[in-house]
Formats: sequence, structure tokens, C-alpha cells
Amino acid sequence: MPRRLVFKPSALSRSPKCAAVAALALMSFSVSVYAQNLAFMHNSPITYMRDKDLASLTKTLNAALDGSPDGQSADWSNEGLGNSVPIKGTVTPKDTADQNGMHCRHVAVTLNAKDQDQSWLPLFCKTAQGWKMQKR
Repeated sequence: MPRRLVFKPSALSRSPKCAAVAALALMSFSVSVYAQNLAFMHNSPITYMRDKDLASLTKTLNAALDGSPDGQSADWSNEGLGNSVPIKGTVTPKDTADQNGMHCRHVAVTLNAKDQDQSWLPLFCKTAQGWKMQKR
């Protein structure tokens, strides 16, 4: 007959050394689980983007927000920006509305790098300082 192991919390409380080891093991497990939950982002297009890429994408985004009608896509790529990883994408305003006295637009942003796609649908509102992404 196999031997059954029974966990007795009281045994840990009697030995500070055992309690410390158990706490350390639990913390290590928690960190490992947390890291695994973010592993899906390891090869996402945003992880390959450099400052020049972000600046160029922001320029395309602002131009689309300022001048493109809903549903019209603007293509973007980081070609010529010095990044060894080619990244392509589209920026598509989806809808326009006034909120709290501001002109606002949802915009679909889709990026592709190394055969991985990543998409967002943030809301931007026009302020005196320009287009600002709204928190949800």
C-alpha cells in the first residue's frame, strides 16, 4: 500500500526554518506562474519595436486620426528605420463621436512581425495638446 503524505500546517508554525522554506517555495512558484502568463508576449510585434519605429507609427496614427474617414486604413512599416526586424501594420479609424466636449475616435491598430499579429482598439480624444489615448 502506497504511503500517503499529509500536510500539517501546524508543523510549519513550529519550525521557523520550515516556514521560511515553504514561503520561499511558494513565492518562487508564484513568480514562475506570473512569468508564464506573460510568455505569450515574448514574440509579439511590439517587443521588436525601437524608438524610431514608435515615432513613425505615432506619426501615421496622428495623420489617420486627423484626416482619414472611418473605415479607411493607412499602411505603416518600419522600412528604412534601421530595425533589423521588419514590422508592418495598419491604422484604421473605426468610429467618431463627441465625448465630454472632445472629438474622439476608436482606431484599430494591427502590427505584424515574424509572422505574429498583434491588434489594439484604443480610444483617442483630441485635446489642446493633440490626440490622447483614453484610459478604460
